[in-house]
Parts: sequence; C-alpha cells; structure tokens
Amino acid sequence: MKEVAFGRYRLLSVIGQGGMGTVYRAHDTVIDRDIAIKVLSAELAGEPGYADRFRREARVAARLAEPHIIPIYDTGEIDGQLYLTMPVVDGTDVAELLDRRGPMSPERAVHIVDQLASALDTAHAAGLVHRDVKPSNILVTGNDFAYLIDFGIAHDTGATGKLTRTGFVVGTWAYMAPERFTGGAAGPGIDVYALTCVLYECLTGSQPYPGDSLEQQFNGHYALAPPEPSPLNPTVPQGFSSVIARGMAKDPARRYRSARELVTAARNATHDAVPRRPGTPTPAGSTVPAPQPDTVAAARRRRRWPVLAGTAALLAAAAGAGLLIRAQPQPRAPAVSGQTGAAQAPTGPQPPATARQTDATVLPITGLAQPDGLAVDRAGTLYVADRGNNRVLQLRRSDSGATQLPVSGLSGPAGVALGADGAVYVSNIGNNLLLKFDPGATSTVQLPVTTLQQPRAVAADTADDIYLLDDSDHIQKLAAGSTETTTVGRGGLKNPSGIAVDAAGDVFVADTGNNRVLEVAAHSGTETPLAFGALAGPTCVAVDGAGTVYVADTGNNRVLKLPAGATAPTTLSATGLAGPTGIAVDTAGDVYVADAGNNRVLRLR
Repeated sequence: MKEVAFGRYRLLSVIGQGGMGTVYRAHDTVIDRDIAIKVLSAELAGEPGYADRFRREARVAARLAEPHIIPIYDTGEIDGQLYLTMPVVDGTDVAELLDRRGPMSPERAVHIVDQLASALDTAHAAGLVHRDVKPSNILVTGNDFAYLIDFGIAHDTGATGKLTRTGFVVGTWAYMAPERFTGGAAGPGIDVYALTCVLYECLTGSQPYPGDSLEQQFNGHYALAPPEPSPLNPTVPQGFSSVIARGMAKDPARRYRSARELVTAARNATHDAVPRRPGTPTPAGSTVPAPQPDTVAAARRRRRWPVLAGTAALLAAAAGAGLLIRAQPQPRAPAVSGQTGAAQAPTGPQPPATARQTDATVLPITGLAQPDGLAVDRAGTLYVADRGNNRVLQLRRSDSGATQLPVSGLSGPAGVALGADGAVYVSNIGNNLLLKFDPGATSTVQLPVTTLQQPRAVAADTADDIYLLDDSDHIQKLAAGSTETTTVGRGGLKNPSGIAVDAAGDVFVADTGNNRVLEVAAHSGTETPLAFGALAGPTCVAVDGAGTVYVADTGNNRVLKLPAGATAPTTLSATGLAGPTGIAVDTAGDVYVADAGNNRVLRLR
C-alpha cells in the first residue's frame, strides 16, 4: 500500500484485517517510532454509545501490566475513526506456526498455553474478558515467548453496555463457547473454553470441530462431545482427553475455574500414561471384530461430557405398520429403590451384569459430519440425520451407498423419525423447525409448531402423533392434525436429548442431564426411571416390539440393552465408539448406532 497520513501517524503497511477493523504498521511522527495501530471501522464508530465504551474499555486494557499482554500506548479518534496504538512485535502467530510445522509437542503446547493463561487471568481479575482467544491472536517470538493480542475488543464484565453492535458477535466461531452462540453470558468461562480449543489445536494441528460454516461450528460446539486429541496425534498422552473434556464442557460451571487451573491439569497430563496406539481404520462395510474385555474396559475409562443436543431413535415405521405390537411383555424393572423420580448420580461407569459379544459393521455411508438421529423402517431402510452437512440420508439394505433425500429447509437436523405411512419427520436445532417429507414427494412440509426452542429429538407413534424434546426440558406432543403441542409427563427433565415411543404409546426419554432413562406410561402418566445403572450423559434411546430398551451411554462410549423385566442391562460391544449420538433398532433385532466422534454409522448384531 502507499503511505497514508492518519493524524500524527503515517500508515505504512497492512499487518492484518478483521471484522472490526484493520491493523497497520505505522510511524508515530511525534515521538519518532514505529508502532502498530488498529483502526476500527467507521460503521462501528457511528454506533450510539460505542465510542465511549471503546475508550473506557481500552483504558482498562491499557492498565493490564502483564508481560504476555501487548500494552496499549494510546487510543483516540481521528476523522471519525476510532483507533488504538501498540508496539510492533516481531513474531509469528500460532496459526501460521501450525500451518508450517504441524502439531506441537505436548510440552511446547502447554508452555505456550501457560503464558496465555497468565494473560487471561490478569485480565479476568481486572474485570475484562478477551472474547476472541484463537491461534491467530497469539504471537510467538523466536524464544517461544507468547503474547495474547487484540485486547482492544475486550469486554468489561461490569459494564452495562457491550462492545458489540446489533447482530454482531465478537469472536471466531471455531473457538466460541456454546453459550456465545445462543446469547448467553460472556464471562471468563468463555475464554477458558477458547483457550482449551487452542490447546487442542496446538496438540493436533486441527480445530476442535470440522467445517467452515456457522452452522457446522454451532452444531459442533453446541451439540458434540469434546474431541480427544490422541487419535489425531498419537504422541499426545491419553490424560489430555479429560483435560480437553473439562475445559470444553458445555456447561460453564463444569469448566476449569481459571485459565491457570486448566494449565495445571494440562501440565499434569504431560506425565500421563503412554499414549494410546492409533487404530487401523476400518473400511466401510467391513466387519469389526468384537473387542476383548480389556479393550472394553479402556473404552469405558475414556469419559466424555454429555452431548447436549441428541437424537430420536425409534422403530416408527415398523411400529406404524402394526408389526411391532407388543404382546404383553413383562414389566420393566425400575431403578434401585429410593431412586424413583430422582436423577441417578454419575458415579462413574459400572459394568452391566452381562456383556454380549457383538459383531459390528461399518455401514457404507461416506462423507458424514456429525451424524445424529437415526430411524429404520420395517424393510430395514435406514435414515440418518447428517447434521454437519444439513442433509438426511437414506440407506436401503441392498444399497452400496446412501442417497440424499430432497428435504428442504434443513438447518442442523438433529432428530429423525418415521410416521405410520412412511413420512420422514426431521427436527432442526438451527432454525427451530419441524419438517415432514412424504414418500415420493418433491417438496417439504413445515409443521405448524412455532414454540420450539432448538428441538433436538423427535419420535412418532402409530397414530402419527409426534413427540419432541427441546430446550424447554419438557416432552411436547403434537397430536395428529393439531397445530398446538401439549406437555407429557411431570417435568423434572434436564437437557433431555433422546426420545422413543413404543406401540402401546409409552414414551422413553434419555434424560441426559439427570443421567437416566425415564419411561412415561401412556395412559397413567406414571414415570419410572429404568434400571440402567450408572449412566454418563445418555443421549439417545430406542425400543423394540418386545419392549427391550436400548440407550447410547454417550459419556461411557457404549450401547446398553435392557430387556423387559430385566434388573440390569447388557452391553452391546463395539470397538472404538466415540460419542454415540443416535440409535435405532429394526425388526430383525439389529441395532444401528451413529458414532458421531468417528463420523460413521454402525450396525450391531
């Protein structure tokens, strides 16, 4: 660029550019030194009250005397444009370092994050939240000294106004905490979350969740379990999985209380056990052998926090065709005495009474990104809500690959169900819509439900009544032909994320936040927690014609089966499950599992 005069400064070259302004290398003609100057856009400066808040928060940031925070020299306004100045740092940002050299060693990654933690904790103590912690905002000098930059967009947690304009969110999607996407409070926890994302990327060279679009990132951060770094980088000790899981917890209260606490855990993890050896990828359609007992035990130890947006998993079409009418099954065993109506405490995984050795087949469905809800009809045709790709897929038993249904209006499809006539129902967390696609149709029908809040699971009964779960923490029922929903059950659910209904109309809920599976009787409304034992974030549930209930115990990476009348479940073994988020069962007893962490769908038999 040509040299440009800007008040007392000469703008020499562009260092970087973003949504809020441009950073230039400049020369201060008054004190004769080179500086960096960030000039905010004129549009922002024109926002009512914005200039005052900017100056106030820039002054607070300028007082942060911490070596890993680049100091602010000055702030002001020239020709209607707000600016702030700072020293020029000779360094390379972490994003470029990772592009050039790939993942860092665990020791180096922790060393970098340690310095950033000092910067963030100092800012938090002063009442500032950075809000845009990411690799490109971290400069590293030749001796690995790290600076956290761009505190000029920090937010004063004590201020009544926000340093944002209407409809504009400060931050970068790939590192934003779930509450940022939904307008939640922007406290220090969002920086701890983002710093954990940075740690993950330093360890693996990849962002936590794939995809460049807002929808893909929203789905990942809001709905998927935190990723494990070891599968991408086998030199990373397994202990980092729990560090990432806690730092990226969906619930801010479950995260580390400070950036320093995160670093302490990460440093301890560098001394953890020998890294897990990378497994050999299984080709689509090939058979996965049943795991040995020690493999199953290891998989159970790899805990994940619950996925908040889960699935509907049911036999809707088969039940709707009248083929799965239950012939007086034995009553199901409730939970242990004293737990009726109460949440089961996540005391850690307890092995079921028995484990069934299971053959698992990876189905030939390619290109999945966060597969979620599943449903299967009486012919064995499988339907998959491929949430990250905003599509619904269909796989017939005889097909060598899946086909995409021409369903329009999808935005974060999370749940899928089948009606009595074969209609496909899809719940969407991105636009709060419930869609219906009839067999052979060329257009999609939007059902008249206007009160949904991120509907994440859907089920249908033999009468085509629809059951939904959303952020209201209630079971909502849309009777066939109705335009208004009614509430089923007494409530008391916490982040429920999976729902199924049997031929008798009994409803089953994966009550994720309460770590239980709840049965709601069709006629009496009686609620019974089922005897699944200690679950960890169950996210999806299915029921077959004999009354057997299946649940994806997501936090323990396993699938459990509870026959009617049984007092303890059995485990359906499958190697390497990573955050199962969808489940369905067909008339032959085959169980289908959406293995979201591995972007695949398995058939267990």
